[in-house]
Amino acid sequence: MPTETLLHKLQTAPAGTTHVLDAAKAARMHARTMYVPSPLDIAHAIQAIPYGETRDLADIRRALALHHQVDITCPSRTTLYWKWLAAYSDSIHDAPSPYTIPWWRVLKHGKPHPTLPGGIANHLRRIQAEVNHADA
Repeated sequence: MPTETLLHKLQTAPAGTTHVLDAAKAARMHARTMYVPSPLDIAHAIQAIPYGETRDLADIRRALALHHQVDITCPSRTTLYWKWLAAYSDSIHDAPSPYTIPWWRVLKHGKPHPTLPGGIANHLRRIQAEVNHADA
């Protein structure tokens, strides 16, 4: 997807909102309330991960839920925005933007994600580069 299209999608995505779930969805999600994040919510959470460290996407969702005082954060929007932010960040070089993130610091279910820029090999390479640099 072209960089301009990604930036447009990130900029025009809805703001974060809190929802009270209907009974059926609450039973399925094991929660009464859910926060649906914005791309900037996800960007800020990822930008806060210290250099040389990783977090699981579930940790980011838990932190956002705690911050917004809800039971859960929407898993699908969190994943979607992480992927958009990763693709955008990987497509620009040295251009400051609130949407530029160190996407490789995030794992899904404790593993690198194959659909992020460069696939699993690139994800692992970026993590290792930071760990090696942090240890030096």
